Amino acid sequence: MNHLFIVYLKNKASLKFEYKGDVSTVIRTDKGYRITFINGRTYNYGVDKVQYYPLVSRRENVRIYEKGKLNKLYNTVDNYGRYLIFRNRDNYSYPVENNANIEICDTKKNVGQTESVFNYFRKILKENNDIAFDIQPEETDRKFSNQISTEILLKAIDDIDILDTRTVLSSYIDGVNPCKSSLNEMLIYPFGCNESQKLAVETALSNSISIVEGPPGTGKTQTILNIIANLIVQNKTVAIVSNNNSAVFNVREKLSKCGYEMIVASLGNNNNKTSFFDNIEEQTVHQDFEISEKQLKKLKNKVLNLNNILTGSFHYQNKLAFLKTELSDAEIEFRHIKAEQPLNQSIKSKLDKKFYRKWTSGRALKFKNLLSIIDIENKLSIINKLRFVLQYGLFDLNTISQYTEELPIFVNHKFYESYIAKIKKEIQDIKNWLTSNNEKSNLNSFIEGSKKIFNAVLFEKYRRLDKVTFKVEDYRKQFDAFTTRYPVILSSTLSLHTSIPKGYLFDYLIIDEASQVDIIKSTTCFSCCRNAIVVGDSMQLTHIVDEQSKATAEQFQVKYNISPAYDYVRKNILDSLKSLYGANIKSVLLKEHYRCHPLIIGFCNKKYYKNNLAIMTSGYNHPFRIIETNISGEKGNHNQRQIDETDLYIREKYSADFTKVGVIAPYRNHVAILQKQLPSGTESDTIHKFQGREKEVIIFNVVKNKIGAFIDNPNLINVAVSRAVKEFIVVKSASMELPHGTNIGDMIRYICYTTDPRETIVQGRICSVFDLLYKEYNQVFISFLSSNKNMKGSPAEIIIHKLLSENILLDTQFSSIDMVREYKLIDLIRDFQPFSEDEIRFIRNNSRIDFLLYNKIDKTPVLAIEVDGVSFHDNKLQQERDNKKDHILEIIGLPLLRLSTDGHSEEARIIEKLNTAMELG
Repeated sequence: MNHLFIVYLKNKASLKFEYKGDVSTVIRTDKGYRITFINGRTYNYGVDKVQYYPLVSRRENVRIYEKGKLNKLYNTVDNYGRYLIFRNRDNYSYPVENNANIEICDTKKNVGQTESVFNYFRKILKENNDIAFDIQPEETDRKFSNQISTEILLKAIDDIDILDTRTVLSSYIDGVNPCKSSLNEMLIYPFGCNESQKLAVETALSNSISIVEGPPGTGKTQTILNIIANLIVQNKTVAIVSNNNSAVFNVREKLSKCGYEMIVASLGNNNNKTSFFDNIEEQTVHQDFEISEKQLKKLKNKVLNLNNILTGSFHYQNKLAFLKTELSDAEIEFRHIKAEQPLNQSIKSKLDKKFYRKWTSGRALKFKNLLSIIDIENKLSIINKLRFVLQYGLFDLNTISQYTEELPIFVNHKFYESYIAKIKKEIQDIKNWLTSNNEKSNLNSFIEGSKKIFNAVLFEKYRRLDKVTFKVEDYRKQFDAFTTRYPVILSSTLSLHTSIPKGYLFDYLIIDEASQVDIIKSTTCFSCCRNAIVVGDSMQLTHIVDEQSKATAEQFQVKYNISPAYDYVRKNILDSLKSLYGANIKSVLLKEHYRCHPLIIGFCNKKYYKNNLAIMTSGYNHPFRIIETNISGEKGNHNQRQIDETDLYIREKYSADFTKVGVIAPYRNHVAILQKQLPSGTESDTIHKFQGREKEVIIFNVVKNKIGAFIDNPNLINVAVSRAVKEFIVVKSASMELPHGTNIGDMIRYICYTTDPRETIVQGRICSVFDLLYKEYNQVFISFLSSNKNMKGSPAEIIIHKLLSENILLDTQFSSIDMVREYKLIDLIRDFQPFSEDEIRFIRNNSRIDFLLYNKIDKTPVLAIEVDGVSFHDNKLQQERDNKKDHILEIIGLPLLRLSTDGHSEEARIIEKLNTAMELG
């Protein structure tokens, strides 16, 4: 056979074209073709009698898949355009039509990395075959079930075809960057959507591997449902897996609730499979799902148009949510400043009448800055007089000396009043825009239109299917037909591999609650799919590994030279992908939060999500309570006193409905007693078990009297707080110390800070830091410096500022610490009684701290930093000023660090002093 072409000749009897493999040459003539056969005979054929296909290309060392099944006979493909011929060294196939059923892939050339990682996984499994690889209930046969889990995983790893380059696993193990593709089809959102969810669906369907970061209450399941709908419209299959059945069952329940139960098959373990096939029903769709072609086309155009319109609406909805959070923060801060810097109402009224220009927040800050640079005891310069008159409308300049103490406080109040008024106006403007642009009705029409399109696709799909009976013992033998009827397969990560035929690939895999999924089970799932969407939250609880497994894994990680990205102990699949790909993997954060009271999720937002969440909920009650126990009650990992207090509180407050209360604790022993003692209907469990769930009221038993590493895990506290919808109550020891930067410490501080000051603020000697005021003021101060050549920040201060803002405060251990510059001493002090008259004059004469570090959760000052110039501070007068400042800070109990401009190791000194100051609480 000549490999350079293939020829088909028309059969005179059947009039069909037939392949001729014995042709040696073909010559084009004026009238047709002259064809010579291997036997030497030559014939002339008309153009209509011959189909001639020249060789287009040849690929060697390939794997050939026909309808998803590997053809092991051949390793070379000759491409003739319409037809393909498969070859090996000695044999070749008849021509095969080149269509979507044929897949040609390069053979993986280097499997060393794959084998090393797989050997590492095998060793972990074999050495610890009684370890739990899931968070499972405490059962008597737990050890036996874990051994079965290990056997399943070992077999799954052994069954993986490591030469198959089509799978996500191949890219993951080799570290090959995910592929990006263009979106050619219109997307629909029948389950509703917002700005982030739309972006997440688009990203998931245009990348071979992607991440959806879903903080609590941001609609992860809704996003998954919309992805499913679009995959079905595109005639694709999808497997949805998680470490526990509750997450995937949640997907099934929501699909069933919407009338889409016909598309889902619940597989996984034997019990799930048996239950599914025992209750299997004929797949039918509602007759009202049907619409005409004309209606469908019109509907698609409408949805496409609404999609463009809603882009602007979604943007403003999020902006509105962020403004509401900003307003709440400003009002809380203003409440504190009014408590700590009270202003007599009659004096305020008098001062209001002195100013003839309208106050704005910016004007208040500039006025504050002007007050700080004038010498009150000396005569005002002409320029400053003009400033007061022209810029602020202050004609009675005696006001400055007459109200020396009150004027700075008055200006602070005017800043907050103006700032809050400005935000309220912005909020109202956006609300008006959304109303005038029919945001709600447009969104409803968009969702309803998407639903009708999805329903129409389902109607056409199921109307054409023949009736087929599937049984648990044979469904794998006809799995293509099975997935045609059930394109959505649900399973645990452990059981997916056992639920499908060997070698089958889903178009997509979705891993839900991915922070709890280890990389061994993820690997087996990745071997079953072409594309993967990993959905989870890096700030929630990860998989559990016991000490024995940790030691084993660390030993074999060194032996097999395993990259940190595949570290079984320290990396769940979410962390692993981020470590492996970095910025090369597309990740979308679901920002819009719909579950918790704004103040409850506000803590998580500030502490764990860098204020990225757009909080869509509202709440006017105060959602927090702290129940303090005076008697320890702690015995090991349970605390009877906290249990008793919890029991009493629930019976007194929630007797009308105990079911709305959930009680959580870090330890199983404590939970076991709670479950026996609490009133019937109250749900109690460990924080780990409560992940993915919610209750109107959550009561958190801290158990321990001292904050330790286990109970202070950031993921643990984040999950604990974000389970609460309306109320979050903490039961703790009254004597518990609350160091700055600890998660429990910051949680308690936040609760106290956001409560009405009259109820919770302890009247100490240090005021809270007015974060908003000074953040805005610093901008004015910097602007003022840059516009005045005679006033420049010292090079040393600039260095320390950069060191703090660009290095030290970016470290995770200082994530709750922030900084302001040039903070006035007078804004730190409430009670002047402990100070001498000389010190009071010094405080009131605009004395400042170079850098003030504070806890951004409750604005508590933590550390003052002064940068001392060498020659300047040798001056005796300056030394006296420094001594006064040192003594003042000592009296109010604020730690101080002085840095000399000729010093060294500034970074190490700041870190050491800051750590010490944070421990003081």
